[in-house]
Amino acid sequence: MDTIKLLLMLAAQKGWLVWQMDVKSAFLNGTLSEEIYVEQPEGFEIEPNLDKVYLLKKALYGLKQAPRAWYSNLDEYLASLGFEKSLNEATLYVKKVDDHILIVSVYVDDLLITGDDEKFVDEFKLNMKNKFEMNELGLLAYFLGMEMNQSSEGCFVCQKQFTTKLLNKFAMENCKPVSTPMVLGVKLTKDDGAPCVDGENV
Repeated sequence: MDTIKLLLMLAAQKGWLVWQMDVKSAFLNGTLSEEIYVEQPEGFEIEPNLDKVYLLKKALYGLKQAPRAWYSNLDEYLASLGFEKSLNEATLYVKKVDDHILIVSVYVDDLLITGDDEKFVDEFKLNMKNKFEMNELGLLAYFLGMEMNQSSEGCFVCQKQFTTKLLNKFAMENCKPVSTPMVLGVKLTKDDGAPCVDGENV
């Protein structure tokens, strides 16, 4: 989450836009590096070989190796496009060509894309569509419970939808709103009578 916040902050600071793409059935794109066998699915048994099992060539949802297999496939493809993986964040990729930069952040099957040249971004999106089945979601507007509004004035983030859902969950949608959610008039003092803490042993 910190990486995504930093990406949004950088984009806002530089005046870049952030786009979002989603990989359809991402885990099914993972190629397995080890032998894994599964029983014949119910309703798809092949007679007279009911005692036979299938050798998987691709990952399936629910398989513990599926996330790693998908990520390895994506990592390899991004490297082939000239991206370098961040040393500090395994899901952050950067590509530099001449004076231009393209940054991609991966969150499971979601890609957040930003950079200083929209043609560079469009070329990357086309490459992704040619390799994987993708949903192009346009400018980033909603991600992990955060609503974003991108404009020439910056990137504005709020959690109105999440907050409303939370209020509804606890039947507080009609509660009285306050600007400061604490008791008014409380006087805070430096010494409230609590024993002092030894700063050296903290």
